[in-house]
Amino acid sequence: MLINSAKLPADHPVRVSVQGRLDRLLALVEARLGEVPYLAGHEFTAADIMSVFPLTTMRLFQPVDLAPYPNIRAYLQRIGERPAYRSAMAKGDPDLTPMLS
Repeated sequence: MLINSAKLPADHPVRVSVQGRLDRLLALVEARLGEVPYLAGHEFTAADIMSVFPLTTMRLFQPVDLAPYPNIRAYLQRIGERPAYRSAMAKGDPDLTPMLS
């Protein structure tokens, strides 16, 4: 978010570096979710709870196109189907439509 608020040009070394790091991170998550349904394996864990915010709500503040990441998008759909997730979102922010795709 700071990089965007600084309005650096697209070719600025800092912006290029940050984007490269984000691309590598998303590629790692994409690969992992191509092997197992959840980040820590076959069971839903705290790793998933901690990772959902940056993959969903944070994208309202810092847009990220997840179109190239089908495993991440499928993962977010699985998370969104969980009754506990739906309940927590309804209680925590009933007017927010989660970014699950």
